[in-house]
Amino acid sequence: MKKMTAMAMAALVTLGGMETLEAGFGDAVVGGVVGGVVGSVITNEIYHSGRRHHYRRRVRHRTPAAPVLTDEKKIQEALKSLGYYRGPIDGQINSFGTRTAIKELNRAYEIGDTAYMSPQERDALIYLGTLLEIDHNLAAPGNDRRSRTRRIQAALKALGFYTGKVDGSTGPMTRRAIAEYRRANGLPAGYSLGYEEEYRLIDTAKRSNDNNIQETIASLKRLGASGARQYQPRPVPQPRQPVILQPAPTQAPVQPTITQEAPAPTAPATAPRQPVQQSAQPLHPVAPSPAQSTGTPAAASQEAPVILQPAQNGNNAQ
Repeated sequence: MKKMTAMAMAALVTLGGMETLEAGFGDAVVGGVVGGVVGSVITNEIYHSGRRHHYRRRVRHRTPAAPVLTDEKKIQEALKSLGYYRGPIDGQINSFGTRTAIKELNRAYEIGDTAYMSPQERDALIYLGTLLEIDHNLAAPGNDRRSRTRRIQAALKALGFYTGKVDGSTGPMTRRAIAEYRRANGLPAGYSLGYEEEYRLIDTAKRSNDNNIQETIASLKRLGASGARQYQPRPVPQPRQPVILQPAPTQAPVQPTITQEAPAPTAPATAPRQPVQQSAQPLHPVAPSPAQSTGTPAAASQEAPVILQPAQNGNNAQ
């Protein structure tokens, strides 16, 4: 552009110095030359601007594809919906935040006291994440064609008629699923749904999906109730009471007391027994009683007792 302008100015200066030509012919020549130069400049500018404008029209902005929800992301989505995970849905199942959420879930449902997931618990969380994704797509806002198709795909997937991606594009799989749904519910054959038919489809799918979510959560609770792994909750630590040290009260000194033990009782000494000796004197005969002499019984008569006396010393006997 700058080069063409410079050439035009140079031509004007050159033509301005021609004085030998006649006025009419010179004006015509100058006008023709200037008009040709200016016209070519304008033509080139329009051509290049048109090419640039046409090239810009060919640029198309592609909509980013929906992120693929892997099993790890589904587990994080399930933990987040239950209120145990607060981090990003990045699929890092072994991160500290994700494992902490798994441990909190195991404690709450009495499954265990670790961050370990059994195969049954893992499958339940993956299925719960799939159901939550369907629920999210069923409530997708917007009334444009893409939003409506997205809701229809999610509803057909919840009822088992559609197995593809929920991307909002009407493809052969989506049309085939709509035709199967219409045939199963006694509707006329077709590959599209009206507003009333769409509302009935989404309402039925919403109620079915909610029931599946509740049953999956109940299955997680049954894992803890069935005693697959013994769970012993840790006792809640009680706050310790502050210990207040107080001075001991002063007491009077205690005088030591001496106690004497009483002597043990002794058995009384017994005097040696004196040998019993019979008297050397003969015993006096006892005279018979009158009753005995007469031969009549006497009940009151008694025999005199024999009294033993100690022997006398020899001096007295003399």
